Parts: sequence; structure tokens; C-alpha cells
Amino acid sequence: MTRTVTAITNVACAGVLLIALSGCEAEKSQNPLSPNVAGPIAGVNITMPAPVSPTHGMWIPSTQPVRLVFGNSTSNSPRPFWYRVEIAADAGFQSLLYSNGSVPRQDGEQTSFVVNGQFASERTYYWRVRAEDGANHSEYSEGINFDVVVPVSIGTPTPVTPVGGVTIGSTTTSLVVQNGGVTGRAGYVEYRFEVSSDPAFASLTSMLLAPRSGSSTTSVTASLPPGALLYWRARGYNAEVASPWSSTQTFRTPAAPGGGGGGGGGGWTPPPPPAPGGRTPNPAPGQRLPLPNMYAVVEQVAREHPAALRNSCQSHGGTWEFMDRVVDQLRRYDSRWGYNWKRGVVGDPSHDVVDYNWGSHSDEGTTEVYIVDIIGGHCGSNPTPGWFDVTDATIQSGAIGRWTGRGRF
Repeated sequence: MTRTVTAITNVACAGVLLIALSGCEAEKSQNPLSPNVAGPIAGVNITMPAPVSPTHGMWIPSTQPVRLVFGNSTSNSPRPFWYRVEIAADAGFQSLLYSNGSVPRQDGEQTSFVVNGQFASERTYYWRVRAEDGANHSEYSEGINFDVVVPVSIGTPTPVTPVGGVTIGSTTTSLVVQNGGVTGRAGYVEYRFEVSSDPAFASLTSMLLAPRSGSSTTSVTASLPPGALLYWRARGYNAEVASPWSSTQTFRTPAAPGGGGGGGGGGWTPPPPPAPGGRTPNPAPGQRLPLPNMYAVVEQVAREHPAALRNSCQSHGGTWEFMDRVVDQLRRYDSRWGYNWKRGVVGDPSHDVVDYNWGSHSDEGTTEVYIVDIIGGHCGSNPTPGWFDVTDATIQSGAIGRWTGRGRF
């Protein structure tokens, strides 16, 4: 009897011990930080990370690493989480090229991660990211496509003519350069031509722009002072990259009729205002007036009102003062000068472009205009006075200019 009671007691105690152990193990399994947790934890939510960079269609030079930036996820679980990033050759991520499932979350609002790998140039790739904590995970972010591209370079143009101090036959001449090479997705490339009365290019007589031609050379036509020794150079650029300046070349312009000269290149002043009425007469039927070179006017206003030029970026809180002063000065010489409706859209004035009515129609609204950009590096850190005839470039881009007084006249 004693043995029976003892046995029962031992069984009962064993049962109590089993229950206790089971309870401890259950408690341990419910710990979210336990390595024994398997499968999603009920009630846990991890938000999807938000891609920041690269954005859709972004170009990444092949010389730079691929850096992924995304907004951090949030979670209501005490478990720490990390990220899985994937890069694929297709939008469906069936052909994975890179996968990393242990990208640590960085402090702050975003995580930045440099991909350890090389990607072939001139191809499109897709990337996405999700957050994981070992048991739960967020949804994958949207797949974002980007291109790895050959870096853009623009070669230095080479002056062709006039060179070597030659005396040209007219004060209107073509400046010609041999095109420099271009690599990568350069897009729209222009050449900037500068003509100066001194070798340091401190006193410019002309600044002209021309789109890089599809042939081997690019040229512009410049109107120049008579009887002058002049220096010129050119460089190519697009929205982001510029070539070095070409070598500087010299030439001379012929003396003015009657023997008058330009003082050996000692500068240029605008012509006197036309008379009567301060307006050049209409051209002959079917003809157009030539574009006057009024760079000296722009330079004078910039010299007298440098603060107005520095504060000329209207889209960033600047004012119209510099533009208004230039246009007012130009109209002292010819009332054909005015402002420009950008791309011909009435109500959208250009912030750094003036128009010259070359035709016989009344000024307001006419599209018979030369279009001249008068500020180099507008909205940049160092805007400069300029004189860029962008008439042909505007037409080639499929747009037009339209004359306006902007309500001022």
C-alpha cells in the first residue's frame, strides 16, 4: 500500500514537472526575440520601404557605383529588422543579377546602400527592396528601372577659320571649328564662340551659340567691329558637361569705308539710334532685317548694375530689374526690341531672352523675330552678360519665339 501511494505520488509529481516544463517552453516560444520562433507573428506589421534613388529612368555612369537609397520601414514588433535588395535584368525580377538579404537599417529616415558589383554599360536594370525581421516581412517596393551608361565626354573643338592673324574680307564672317568627339548620352550639345579685343577675353565683342552639327564642322556668323585685331575661341557643352576651351586664334577685320578703323581692336559701341522715331524701317518685301550685335549694351548694364544681374533668376526669388534695364536700353536704339513669350506661349515670358522684330508686322505677338539670350549661366552661381543668338536652335527644337512688350510698352 505504501509503495502504491508512493508510485502515485511520483507519477503526479512527474506530471506536474511535465506541465511546468511545457509551460516554460510555450512562454519561451512566444518571446519575439527567440530564435525558436518560426513563421509570421500574428499582429506584426512592417511597412514597405520607399525607393528614393535611383528614380525611374535615371542614368548612372558606369564609372560610378550603384547606390540605392530608400526610405526606412517602420514596424510594431520589438524584433529588429533589416532589408533585402534585389537587382534584375527584367521588370518581373525573373532574371536576378544581384540579391542581398542582410542590408542593415541605418538610423534616420533613409538607408543608403552601395551595391558591390559591376554592371554592363548601356543596359537597363530594375531594383526593389523589402524589410524583413526573420519571421515577418513587408511587401516589395515597386520595381524601379535605371540605366548604366557610358560617361558623357565632350571633346575640345579645333578652330578652322579664321586663324593665324589673317585679315578677313568683311566685318561679317563665319567662325568655323572642327567638332570635338562626343561619347555617352550627351543629348543636345552646343558650341559657345567668344570673340574678344584682348587675349584674356576680358572685353568680349561677341558671344554666340550654335548647336553641334551632324557633320564634321560647326560654324556661326559674327558681326564684328571694323579695323580690329580680334581673338576667338570655342568650347562645347551640354546641360552637365563642358569641354576645355579651344586654342585661341587671331584675325583682323577690314577698315571701315573711308579709312576709319576700330583702333586696333579697342572695343565696340552700339550704332546710334535710327532716325526718325527710333525705329529701323521695314525690310523690302520677302526680306528680313539683319540682327544687330548689341552685346555692348548688355555688358554696360551688367557693369553698372551687377547686383541686378546676380539677382536676375526670377524663378528663385529674383527680379526683372536686369532684363527691364537691358530692354529699355535696347529700345533707345530701336523700338523693334522687346521681350519673348517662351516657346511662343502667350503669358509665359522668357526670363533671359530678348526679341528683335525683323519683319514688317506690328510688334506685339509677331513670330518674325530673332531670339537672343542675354545672360550666360542664368540661375547659376555666377551669371554673366551674354549675346547668344538662339533663333536657329529654337526653330530646330520645334519651338518659336513671339514678341511681347510684357505690358510695359
